Amino acid sequence: MQKSYQRCIEQWDRIFAAESTDRAPQTPDSGNASFDAGVRWLVQGSSTVLDFGCGNGSVLFFCALLGTKKHIGVDLSKSAVCAAINRSKHMKTGVFDFRRGGVERLSEIASGSIDAIILSNILDNLYPEDAETLLTESTRLLKPGGKVLIKLNAFITDQQISDWNIQVMEGNLLDDGLLLWNNTTEQWKIMLERFFAVERYEELWYPEHEQINRMFLVSKR
Repeated sequence: MQKSYQRCIEQWDRIFAAESTDRAPQTPDSGNASFDAGVRWLVQGSSTVLDFGCGNGSVLFFCALLGTKKHIGVDLSKSAVCAAINRSKHMKTGVFDFRRGGVERLSEIASGSIDAIILSNILDNLYPEDAETLLTESTRLLKPGGKVLIKLNAFITDQQISDWNIQVMEGNLLDDGLLLWNNTTEQWKIMLERFFAVERYEELWYPEHEQINRMFLVSKR
């Protein structure tokens, strides 16, 4: 898997290598109230949380500050995993296990051992076949009634694709600087309902980026 995402890995390695790792969050607040409400929904009744595409670990740290106990983070970027490990040393609560790799690392985790899963801006940045594998593995890993927070990038229209000179790789798969599986919200809803019960959908506005993200809160049937 890593070879397919080499350009993405190199870019995220540069980004996370430049970040300071001498502190961890002190409060469970990302700065976006709607996303934070989604995280609070996710952690209710949850003890063990998996974040696939965890980056520097921030969302898992928010979960720990809200009371979850065991946390597993997986990311393709070596710099991201190193940053997450270093930041976790500054956490006063929670147990953390950060691993470098892709969907193949999920096979190491026991079936039915996870209460909650975070897929934040990762599902639509995978090749479709890897996204399918991720969703299949997520259903295997979750306990009955387990929850998933799925955050996706905004849908890019044909006009925006043209105006922004984005390369169409094939079908809905775009090269937007990295990789974007550009499904409409309805297409994502139909896909997710094959795996989960959709509890809630919300659009998140990020004024600092002038960008909308889409958030699905789903649970295992």
